[in-house]
Amino acid sequence: MKRKQNTTRPANVCIMVAVSLVMLMGFVAVALDGGLLLDDSSRVQAATDSAALAAANSLYYNFNYNKGLDLAGAAATAAKNSAATEGFTDVVVNIPPLTGVHAGQPGFAEVIITYHQRRFFSRIFGSEDLPVRARAVGAGRWLPLKIGILVLDPTSPSSLVNNGNGAATVLGAPIIVDSNAPDAAVATGGGTVTSDDFNVVGVPGIDGSGNWVGYIHSGVPPVPDPLAYLPAPDPTTMTVQSKSPLHVSGSKTASILPGVYTGGITVSGQASLSMAPGVYYMAGGGFSFTGQGNLNAQGVTIYNAPKSNSDVININGLGSITLTPPTTGTYKGISLFQQRSSTNTMYVAGNGNSYMTGAFYVAGGTLNVQGNGDNNTIGAQYISWNLKIGGGGNFKVVWDPNLVPPARELALVE
Repeated sequence: MKRKQNTTRPANVCIMVAVSLVMLMGFVAVALDGGLLLDDSSRVQAATDSAALAAANSLYYNFNYNKGLDLAGAAATAAKNSAATEGFTDVVVNIPPLTGVHAGQPGFAEVIITYHQRRFFSRIFGSEDLPVRARAVGAGRWLPLKIGILVLDPTSPSSLVNNGNGAATVLGAPIIVDSNAPDAAVATGGGTVTSDDFNVVGVPGIDGSGNWVGYIHSGVPPVPDPLAYLPAPDPTTMTVQSKSPLHVSGSKTASILPGVYTGGITVSGQASLSMAPGVYYMAGGGFSFTGQGNLNAQGVTIYNAPKSNSDVININGLGSITLTPPTTGTYKGISLFQQRSSTNTMYVAGNGNSYMTGAFYVAGGTLNVQGNGDNNTIGAQYISWNLKIGGGGNFKVVWDPNLVPPARELALVE
């Protein structure tokens, strides 16, 4: 008798297939949903960076008024609008930041964007959306430009020359020489230049070690012109005070107002000059103050727009000289400013009772400073293409955060 064969199977294959399908779906979820998350993370971070910069730009633009705070909410609005253009609406803006190394500091904006990615294959693990978060901090502020002397020439030997027998001391900020020449700074006399730090691009960079007193750092990166952003004064917006060269001589005393001086200003002999606060635009002719008279120019910026090589700024008087820069406005901290395209030399000397502060800015030319008296203050900051320091006396360059122009900081910092 034939036995009936039992065809019943234990269904092990079905169980294995079911388990394998779960694992397979997990791999698909990781591959597809994970790939989406990586793409989302990149997009969210880029949008967060842009939003933080938008907020920083607003803080920077309004820094003179708000001092780095978002009093009217303009910076937060700028950040949210920037994020919205990329399709993100879950945006938190903290000004100043609540976390990180800049927490609580004005001038910084913290932006956090959260994007909720809908699940696809990963729904086998849960139904809630997957959050993607990114954070960025932007800085938008003005800072006092902590430079005592900056020589911009990138290649020339002897871009900084000490050719005197006196002593020049820079207080509160470093001396920076951008030239990569091995003799970027040279001494041809017996005088000394003293600073806490000398930062020189060239190696060794300094010629005459006994003439340079302070720590010398060679092979450092160059520093670009920090005032390159600064616009030149626009003479069309200023009052024309003189349509021909202004000469003050003899024993006269003149009082003048800011504005345009066609042909420049010359003061000589026993004459004295008093300048009201503001910007003085020398449309050719330069500015020359020599002789034994007194110069009183407080809150003043003198701008030289030369028409020839002889149109220079020359302050070389034997009397009392007081020159201070504006403390507010576009030209805050700048006492002397020469047209960037000019290669003319600017001459400044302290021969007697001199008190000159602020920045001397000669981006395209040579600044020649001579100290012939004792304990004169000649400027708070020098920025020039080349620099010559000399004289037989002692003078100081006294860096003061309130008497130098600000530098802008507009960047992502976290």
